[in-house]
Amino acid sequence: MRGFGKSGVVEEIRAAGGGIFAVSSEPQSLASEAQDTWELEYQAVGDPHHEILGDCRETDRFDLYIGDTAVLERHWSSHPNGIFQAGILALTEDHRVLYRWHCRPTHQNRGGASGRVTASHVWSRIRDGLASDTDAAWDTDPPLDAPEAFWPYFVAQLFAHGWFIKPKRFPLGRSDDKPTARVSAMKPRLIGFAAAWAICFVLLPARRVLLALAGYAVAITPAVRRVNREFSHIPAGSTPEPGGRSLGTEPPKPHPRQPSR
Repeated sequence: MRGFGKSGVVEEIRAAGGGIFAVSSEPQSLASEAQDTWELEYQAVGDPHHEILGDCRETDRFDLYIGDTAVLERHWSSHPNGIFQAGILALTEDHRVLYRWHCRPTHQNRGGASGRVTASHVWSRIRDGLASDTDAAWDTDPPLDAPEAFWPYFVAQLFAHGWFIKPKRFPLGRSDDKPTARVSAMKPRLIGFAAAWAICFVLLPARRVLLALAGYAVAITPAVRRVNREFSHIPAGSTPEPGGRSLGTEPPKPHPRQPSR
């Protein structure tokens, strides 16, 4: 979200007579907190019961994948209907679709945690949409602001964070701590871990080291499988459809739709 302000796209959209909002599955208190902390140049709206998303679904204009709630609920917040995966929708005043994109969670984008469409590309496609008189098709292959992750290396980083005993997720704090800095700190641990095994091969009988390495691989296999399940991966063209649950998650308990104010 912050990329739109840093790139100057927010000012360009407003200069063209448009407006921009961020809609979050967080409650309004946390949406407002994010708006202030990140110094967003536009309003953040909380939609924990998916009322806004529901209106978009009813008109078949837009939909989102819904992510697992377990991670954030262990920290500070409740998401009664699940967490929005990222998406972008641009409309005219008469509700014609100028642009639409949603993030399909995969292992390559760490379950939907990374890889957002660049602001300049979105604004370019919106201008193209203004010159048309039909709804824009879904943008399925836009330029993203982050490269795809190499999944085995990311899993190795999670194990490094747990000191190679068990995988440990990187915390989602509300302070100024940068998750990217914590991820980068795992590289020295991985190098040290590989070096320790290399030293063992030099100093100890290779057969015993190989047996120990095989035993370690067997011991961590259940944890690796659990990580593969917990981080959603929805291949292209497979179910669930957008708006369904991401793979490896449990459906939320029904929650009554709240009256609009």
